[in-house]
Amino acid sequence: MVTRALLAAGLITATMTRLRPFETPFGVGEVLLLLFILVVLPGWLQGALRHRLAAKPWQHVSLIGCYAALFLVLMVGCWQGNQSGLNPYAGSVRDMLAYAFCFLVSAGIVVNSDGPGDVARTLRDLTWVGLSVSAIIWIWAIAFGALGEFNLWYGGYGVRFTGLAINPNQNALLLVSLPFLLFFLLRTSAAGLWERRFGIAVGAVGLAAGWSTGSAALRFIWIALIPMMIMAGMFFHSELQRARRDYALTVGLGAMLIFLSSESMVSRVHYLFDDVLPGTGTMNAEQMMLTGGAGWTDRLTLWENAWVVLQGSPVFGYGPGALSGMSGPFGGSEAHNSLLDWMMATGFLGGVVLTALVSVVLWRSARQGNIELFFALLALWAFSMAHHVLRHPWMWAMLTLLAVHAGGVYSRKSRAGSTRNDAKADGTCAG
Repeated sequence: MVTRALLAAGLITATMTRLRPFETPFGVGEVLLLLFILVVLPGWLQGALRHRLAAKPWQHVSLIGCYAALFLVLMVGCWQGNQSGLNPYAGSVRDMLAYAFCFLVSAGIVVNSDGPGDVARTLRDLTWVGLSVSAIIWIWAIAFGALGEFNLWYGGYGVRFTGLAINPNQNALLLVSLPFLLFFLLRTSAAGLWERRFGIAVGAVGLAAGWSTGSAALRFIWIALIPMMIMAGMFFHSELQRARRDYALTVGLGAMLIFLSSESMVSRVHYLFDDVLPGTGTMNAEQMMLTGGAGWTDRLTLWENAWVVLQGSPVFGYGPGALSGMSGPFGGSEAHNSLLDWMMATGFLGGVVLTALVSVVLWRSARQGNIELFFALLALWAFSMAHHVLRHPWMWAMLTLLAVHAGGVYSRKSRAGSTRNDAKADGTCAG
């Protein structure tokens, strides 16, 4: 319970990058995640790791091995980049530490999880807390625009909702997969009427908050995948009328909030509250401003130059760093594409391993009938194709949680007789 709370609170607050003091890469969220690691790691240090992993199938033992192998390839790429003089250590040490931290958190999740039911409870905590906090901050941003010294909007009041993140895309990273996890909870939870109503309300505001980030990637993903998930859910879970009804109500209310905070609606009633609020919601969200001037045409240039970088060291890459550029390769800019940035760091070897891992988790989730988790990971992976998010613990933690969940019931406790309880908690339809 304590470790689950530390993990959920740490992952969510780690996206709130304004809570990092003095612009350091270590803030409140990272401190909580470090505490999570320190709570879990003593078992490793005392030799309990061998016994705990012995109770898990080889898929989950190999998951830690996979992360260790990826970090080893990352180190080889870092060495190669330094030897060639194209990526000196000074430009990659910070990223290496970030990756090491992410892998330690992910390994802690594997060791600490006692079956898919336990993972489902962690996903529940992440979803409810993430949506609730985002909803509260969004409502506050609508009413007041700022929270103390923190301006909650990027590019002017009502343009792009950042919350407590420096970059609105960091806020979008937190929110992009939550609508899909919400449908999973509505389907598998035995919540009462008032709890479901609260979930619908929070989910609707969370959708509006996510849309208000102004992230083109998030909007495209939601428009494309939410209808697909609802239709796929009808095929996989045709008997769950209540979950579909609740989720349809959530999406409908969220769409209404998005409409009510749009520029066209606000302009008609602007005179009613112009003296109170200078703007509201997403009224200026069509003024897309992507970080660092990297619009979609710029991204194509960055991706092309990333391929040029990759051709110079196709096997191991050059280690992490800003290796692409607008004027040419090694121009001091990231590719704004997680897979390309990762392959520039680890070569095709690291890219193939990471893509294979994501593909296996997607396949197993769909095979087990957990179609919402399939779309949650697909949304996160698609979002990463427009932003470099692999240095953030949220991405790796979500991948790890969904990988462990897709692995089935495996702990001694589960083998002793909690299989039915875990199956009820995680919504698994097939082994």
